[in-house]
Amino acid sequence: MKVKIYQVNPMADTLGVKFLGLKEIRDALQSSIRSAQISSRIYDEVYSGDVDCHSLEDIYTLFNTNPPPFFKGHSLSVSDILQTDDGFFFCDRVGFEQVKFKPEKAHKPDNLLRVVALEPGKPAYEAEIVDDFRAFQQAVGGYFEVAYPFMDNAVLVANEEGLINGMEANRVIHDNLYVGPLFIIGDSDDGNFKSLTGKQVQQYLAEFQSPELFEQQDADEDMDSGMTGMNGM
Repeated sequence: MKVKIYQVNPMADTLGVKFLGLKEIRDALQSSIRSAQISSRIYDEVYSGDVDCHSLEDIYTLFNTNPPPFFKGHSLSVSDILQTDDGFFFCDRVGFEQVKFKPEKAHKPDNLLRVVALEPGKPAYEAEIVDDFRAFQQAVGGYFEVAYPFMDNAVLVANEEGLINGMEANRVIHDNLYVGPLFIIGDSDDGNFKSLTGKQVQQYLAEFQSPELFEQQDADEDMDSGMTGMNGM
């Protein structure tokens, strides 16, 4: 299921509606002589991607127990808005209510970088990550390091302790096993990270579209052999 998640930005929340239920928000808006319509402008887009969910309740559970690597928000809560193919849904105190929402007016961070994400057992997908050390750590589930298995300026970012911590096998690239969540990102000439080009995104989506399935015994043997091929960071 494709989903986007929006959360109230406290800096834009002049009426203090974050974490309020829908009726409470509408009452606050009406008492301030404003439209009862929720303002899309006070929301940040904190996630956009595909999730293995079949209902709004599934999404709520996922983002409160095991959120995807590129989720940029807090645990799903009251006042959040979920976007699916069926529309926009307000996370209320009990259940969800469909609402009107203008996603083009919501805010996205200015320093987002375009990447290709690789999760164990899943097809590659396009994602965005904030150009920030902590965001990289969150995406790979711990301290990160960089590998250089590609012929262009793209690099692979992974958890530097993935093998030690027994993370799930992900992909074998040029005979090197990589474990845990990974992402492919551009490397600029000055040593900083940058967005992948559109051509690179399509190239790596196609190359890694089919997830690799590992027998646990085979994966354990590969991990014991230390097949990481990484340069530390």
